[in-house]
Amino acid sequence: SVVAAFAVDEAAVEEDAQWGAEADVVIDDAQLYYTPTSCAAATFICAHAAGLIASGAVVPHESEIISHRVVKGPQAGADLYDVNAKGNVPALVLEDGTLLNENVATLLWVADRARAAGQVLSPPTGTTEWYDLVRKLAFLASELQPALQFYPALTAEQKALLSRLAVARLKYLNDHELAGGKRFLLGDSFTVADAYCYIILTWKEAVHVDLTPFPNVTAYFKHIGELDIVKNGRAAMAAL
Repeated sequence: SVVAAFAVDEAAVEEDAQWGAEADVVIDDAQLYYTPTSCAAATFICAHAAGLIASGAVVPHESEIISHRVVKGPQAGADLYDVNAKGNVPALVLEDGTLLNENVATLLWVADRARAAGQVLSPPTGTTEWYDLVRKLAFLASELQPALQFYPALTAEQKALLSRLAVARLKYLNDHELAGGKRFLLGDSFTVADAYCYIILTWKEAVHVDLTPFPNVTAYFKHIGELDIVKNGRAAMAAL
């Protein structure tokens, strides 16, 4: 079973202001189904950063959303609907058969295992900062991603509505979450939220969204994209 040993220890948290690695977490083998250009790429990047893919703890399976087929990995050729009844990614199948779906769940699972592997991608579970991370992940999943996602066959009126929504969400991101030119969404280091936000922002050209009116978002996007943790993760996806 998966054991998360992140008991709230205020003294320990105070000693480690930068969220250092904590107690043991049992790392079960898991199968990760993703596509390189979808939001699931964020989970791949973080699993790669933690060494979970290199160690075999997380086995990647590249998939295609249009055909709903697994195209790479041990389950190549499988129907994605047989893996996940919703047919979407990310889908993370744990060793006991449990299916974790949607980025908020898969990213937090990876963050816990990353900490056990010595790579800090989140604050300690149960702290105020951890709940703030969950809040930011929820904003990305429920508000930013839908506003910047590609939807085929929209009418002109629907496209105009979506464009206004994208501007509103980006303005909030620029003026609040990244106020003052913040380099990361949470604290002073890269977290799973940054991986998720960055991948969403890479869709800007596909959906014809201009980041220029949002200088904090523009600088943030450039900064996160230049981090080795992101570049190496994306390169690993391309090399599989």
